[in-house]
Amino acid sequence: MASPYSGLPVEQWEAKTKEIIEQYPLDLETIREIALASWSSLWLTKLGEGKTAMPIAELDLPAMVVGYFFEKLFARELQLRFPDHWRGGRSKDEKDLVFLPNSLFSTEMKTSGQLGTKVYGNRSYGQKSENESFVTKAEKSGYYITANFHGKTLMLLRLGWIDASDWRPQASSTGQAASLPNEVYQYKLVKILGDYRLCAPVGILEGVGPKTIDVFAKENVTTIQELLDYDGGNVVVQKFREKLESLEY
Repeated sequence: MASPYSGLPVEQWEAKTKEIIEQYPLDLETIREIALASWSSLWLTKLGEGKTAMPIAELDLPAMVVGYFFEKLFARELQLRFPDHWRGGRSKDEKDLVFLPNSLFSTEMKTSGQLGTKVYGNRSYGQKSENESFVTKAEKSGYYITANFHGKTLMLLRLGWIDASDWRPQASSTGQAASLPNEVYQYKLVKILGDYRLCAPVGILEGVGPKTIDVFAKENVTTIQELLDYDGGNVVVQKFREKLESLEY
């Protein structure tokens, strides 16, 4: 698939991303609504039936399992809302979200349960075969919806375009992940704003490490909302609050 960014310098990526997103058949508000409905549905799910049924919310599910369930529920909710246009992928040869009228808009989903804003692909996303074409099953270039969560909190949704060549495999021969460079997050993925982000833990913020989290905790600040509401005298917390006020949520 030809990249819409082909030949463009990085400084022109942001404008191209805006154009690409305007062409996408779902607006950001609809994506947010479907994501929040799917996330809520996920944690209301039970495993088993009758007296042996267990709420998923009571289980210590691996983040990979949570992400998989979320993606499947998102695809199902999308199909129920737009049955003539969308369905979930049915094989590894299809994208996670299939747009029936035009495969250009079929979309991959990527989730991460780590405390942060990065997402990761399989190492194969960034590997090349002997003929120098990127190894893929479903085409890995195209539209992406990404979701970052931590525990039971959905922290950040984004929409954008990622090329197969953007994925960078781990340098170690035993590494199994592929990552994205900062310029992809900055210029090719657009944050989907909304109040849901206020529930995110403060650890998601750039520059906040374990020591800073401990400082916040002593001031009873654990979420973005609590940081925005903070009116205490701790200089470190106030510094991050002032920085946060300049960002869009």
